[in-house]
Amino acid sequence: MKSQKLLFSLLLLISFTSGYSQYEKGDISLSIQGAPFITQDGPDDLGLMALTTAEFFIIPKLSAGISFFTTNNTVLENKSGTTIHSYGVIPSLQYYAFNKNKFNVFAQIGYGYGFEDLTRGYIENSALTVFNIGIGGNYNFSENWMLKLTIPYFKAQNVTIDAKAADGATAFIGIGYKL
Repeated sequence: MKSQKLLFSLLLLISFTSGYSQYEKGDISLSIQGAPFITQDGPDDLGLMALTTAEFFIIPKLSAGISFFTTNNTVLENKSGTTIHSYGVIPSLQYYAFNKNKFNVFAQIGYGYGFEDLTRGYIENSALTVFNIGIGGNYNFSENWMLKLTIPYFKAQNVTIDAKAADGATAFIGIGYKL
């Protein structure tokens, strides 16, 4: 019963701190998001992927963004003995199909480059290309702060050794701040 009162009080507080604004031309937002990274070639490793993104709104429904990413496949569990660290940048466009005060929904497309550091023995540094397309949404819980969920399908190709680095969809969750 006590936890229900605490949850109700928290939801009430969030709903009364309204007065949020939808995105407008010239707005800038910054966000940080994370997702699990599970390798599936041989024994499964469990790591993390992180995105730091800046978006500039060209018009209220369209933004240009740039995301910096990093991955590590063995942060939480290393069964394979192979460590993969990736770093890179992905420029993107976001189309906000639903741009309201408390909630925004967008579609996203991007293409970028990066580097992959492998401990496979025969190569240490290699180049990546990364393509992503997906959907996402923001829940604005104050005038400037938001919860952000993005579900991209991404395909990363290691062009140095001509091998698939990653391929699939995953859910990134994090927080954002509107400047």
